[in-house]
Amino acid sequence: MKRVLYLLLVLAFALQGCSIYKAATAPAPIALENVKNGSSRMTIVGTLGVPKLSEIKENTKTDLYEFVNGSPEGTKARIVVYIAGDLFTIGLAELVFWPMELGLGQGTPGRAVVSYGMDDIAKSVLLTKADGSPWESTQTP
Repeated sequence: MKRVLYLLLVLAFALQGCSIYKAATAPAPIALENVKNGSSRMTIVGTLGVPKLSEIKENTKTDLYEFVNGSPEGTKARIVVYIAGDLFTIGLAELVFWPMELGLGQGTPGRAVVSYGMDDIAKSVLLTKADGSPWESTQTP
């Protein structure tokens, strides 16, 4: 029984602060409303970053983007809960907070395939989650 307790204490001290660091360095949200038909290539690259793959075929440029759409900045207030939990439990809360932060707090990975005309204006935009399911728009009509 003492070995288990010692192991938990060592593990708690080793993990202490990991959830706080992960929450503090979580990706910011991306303004996906800028990624739409009619947007310029410069606007889309400014929003999603440099494309992972680009190709030109038959007067059409196609870019593939991979991105992580993070949580709103206000959710970084969870750091206060993590600090309080670590202080109150002498670091044992990290056994819960760290896996929770890895699973829920690091944003949603996604992909975008954007086709442009030779004028660098988006003709078609396909936004999906990394698993291929459609990206739900948060815009209200």
